Amino acid sequence: MDNNHIMQCDLFHRDKLEELYKFLHRCIDEICNSTGPNFQHFKNVQWTKEEFNNVHKHISTFLHNPSCLYVDEEKMPLEYHEFPEHVQQAILTCLRVRKNQLTNALLYEYSSRHILTMLEFDWRLKYVMGSSKMASIREPLLQLDLILKEKQANQILELELNKDELDLVINAIETVIS
Repeated sequence: MDNNHIMQCDLFHRDKLEELYKFLHRCIDEICNSTGPNFQHFKNVQWTKEEFNNVHKHISTFLHNPSCLYVDEEKMPLEYHEFPEHVQQAILTCLRVRKNQLTNALLYEYSSRHILTMLEFDWRLKYVMGSSKMASIREPLLQLDLILKEKQANQILELELNKDELDLVINAIETVIS
């Protein structure tokens, strides 16, 4: 389906502005890992399932473009200028409200595709009383499991840290964050 046909969709008519806002927010929700738009939720719009899918794909592709995050008409992608003026204003309004969420979601999506990303962690504290080599150690140890994602595969990195090693890890993380 070409862009002209998409722009003629019933959702983009002025009297469907409320539905358009709902649709845009649902598309942003989907990018932010929440429930996206569903054909059943937009029964007031006179469109076919194919039109719904095409508009959804078009809007989602548009919102995945990082230049949308500028929220500036001059810096918007070319597709933005193909929309009718009232649709452009609706898009800008939604982007202004949801800019931080969309930015975080797109950054996470990009980083999870290109670099190692920590998803979760789990920890356990143990107190070692002794070992076969030494009768009394009496040392606290932290067992830290980092659940990492690299591209599509998850892996677990298991660390066992004493107090000094834990302090080094915490300092390194604080340095990276600040």
